[in-house]
Amino acid sequence: MAAALPLSKLAGLLVKTLAKPLAKRIKHEAARTASGQNSLISLGQLTHGVTSRMTVWSMGYKVKSIAPLEETKALAKGAEFLGESFIFLVAGGIVVYEYDRSVQSAKVKEKKRYDEMMATDAALEVKLHSLDLRLKALEKVVKGNSSLLLLLGGEKYVDPNEQEVEDAQSKYDDISRRKWWPFGK
Repeated sequence: MAAALPLSKLAGLLVKTLAKPLAKRIKHEAARTASGQNSLISLGQLTHGVTSRMTVWSMGYKVKSIAPLEETKALAKGAEFLGESFIFLVAGGIVVYEYDRSVQSAKVKEKKRYDEMMATDAALEVKLHSLDLRLKALEKVVKGNSSLLLLLGGEKYVDPNEQEVEDAQSKYDDISRRKWWPFGK
């Protein structure tokens, strides 16, 4: 059987692809107003300061001061950071959504598996009860016809003593506690 077409993955790829032109549009719109430009310049100066400090620290030097960028470069850097942040948030959202879907799918599969095991367990319990009733009926017949069985050369029926019954029951209880399902009933 061929694998199903992963529509959710294709939809995620489409959203990521559409996020790039949308990020470009957000950058353009933010740069149109004076307050937007000031915000982008501040963001550009901040990202320049952080990246410059990290670069200097990674080389093993101490940072004394960082020269600010020109306004046009800071504006471009801030706009670029805004666009990349938007794309990152969209991609991160898609990853979280896909992870959540896979977790839900795993839960549904586990629930189905658990329900099937419980149905099998119930069917086996019914069958065991039925066999127990049949065994009791056979014991009743054998007890009633024990004199006839002795005449035919059979052995006399002897009821199991209470200790044997208790030992068998405790052995069954111990086995039933260690069932294949590790979480109990």
